[in-house]
Parts: sequence; structure tokens; C-alpha cells
Amino acid sequence: MKSINYHIKAITLTFEELFKGNFLLFFIPGAVLTVIYYWLTAQASALTEAATLASDYSWFDSILGYVNSAVQGAFSIFGWITEQLYIFLVLTALSPFNTYLGEKLDSKYTGEKFEGGLIRFFNDIIRMLFVVIIALVLEFGFMAIYWMISWLIGFEILDQVVYFCIAAFFFGFSFYDFALERYQAGVFSSLGFAFNKPLTMILTGAVFLAIYNIPIIGIPAAPVITLMVSTLVYLHTTKKFNSTKNINEQKAIENE
Repeated sequence: MKSINYHIKAITLTFEELFKGNFLLFFIPGAVLTVIYYWLTAQASALTEAATLASDYSWFDSILGYVNSAVQGAFSIFGWITEQLYIFLVLTALSPFNTYLGEKLDSKYTGEKFEGGLIRFFNDIIRMLFVVIIALVLEFGFMAIYWMISWLIGFEILDQVVYFCIAAFFFGFSFYDFALERYQAGVFSSLGFAFNKPLTMILTGAVFLAIYNIPIIGIPAAPVITLMVSTLVYLHTTKKFNSTKNINEQKAIENE
């Protein structure tokens, strides 16, 4: 129940901050990548249409059909690679911006000061890559284990729900790692935190997936909003808020 209340408070506070115009600059990097991605997609679509061949001879059309299929296949592969690269850049390569956002939001509500710098910038990218790899390996591992159990006992009715919860858990974990790293927790300590609070991870991951699936704006918006929500939930969970108002809210939640 506490986790649900923390998320309600965090989501409300996140949108209050955004509606006040705070932290909106952090949407810019993802928005720029989104514009570039859709521009490349439009260019690829135009090139595909321009490269489509046709003739006045039916016998030659069959040959050109194979050529057109090959060209369309090549552009489809290019489109898939571009999409994956776009998603990777938004979710992973922009992690230093999310780190800075987490620090700014954290400082606002706790008064803590965090050191940055170029070394920290590269460390953030390396750590995020490491965390993403670990999360993906564990996620697919858990999914494979569940799939085998589900297949053996013939209980596929829950497959979609379980797969969603597993994916949400590891997405949630990846966002809490920003706060955990900020407070100098190691990667495996971060994993311990995640597995001790599975509902918290799943709820935060569900927020991410809900926003992520919004057409066009979802992919660049989801990391920023989810990072803000996870930061605020983490501060509630660890009782790090440093103002009378926030302390009273914390006590009210715990007494419910």
C-alpha cells in the first residue's frame, strides 16, 4: 500500500513540477533525436517510392518485382536498425541528462549537493550500459524460466500479465539505479534494492511502459517523466525529503 501511495504522490508532484514549467529543458535531447528519427524515416520512405521500378512489358514486370522486393526489404532492414538505434540512444545514451535531472530534482527536495564533471559523465554512460545488459539478461532469463513452467503446466492464460510484470520490473530497476548510483550504491546493491521492493519496481516500470507506448511523443517523454517519478518515490521510500511539508506528507502516508 505504501508503494502505491508513494507513486500517487510522486506522479502528482512530477506533473505539478512540469506544469509549472520546471525541468522542461530535459525533454529537448529526446525531442531532437525524435525529429531526426522521423526525418530519416520520411526520407527512407521517399527513397523507397522513388526506387520502385516498373515497365510497360508484363514479362519484365515480374523480374522488376523481385528487384523491388529486394529494395523494399533493404529499406525495411534499414528502418528497423534506425528504430532500434533511436530507442537505444533515447533510453541509454541520454543517461547523463537523466542523471543530472535526478540530481536537480533530488537537491530541490532534500538539499543534497552532488558532484558532477566529465569523469562522472563517462562513468554514467558505462554504468548504464552495464545495468542495461544485466537487466536484459535477467529479464530474458526470467521470461524463459516462466515460459518453460507455463508450457509444462499448460497455464498460458497468465502469460501476457507475467511478461508485462517482468518487463516492468526491470525497466523500473533501471530507473532506480540513477538514484542508487547517486547515493553510491554498487550495481549489485542496486539489484538487491530492486528485488527487495518488487512492487515498487513494477509500478514504476508500468508508468514507463504506459507513457512509452504513446505514439510519437511516448519514447522521448517516458524516460524523463519516469526518472522524475522514480526519484521522488525513492526519496519517499528512503525518507530523504527535507522539508516540513514533505515530512508531514510522509508521516500521513505511513499512518494510512
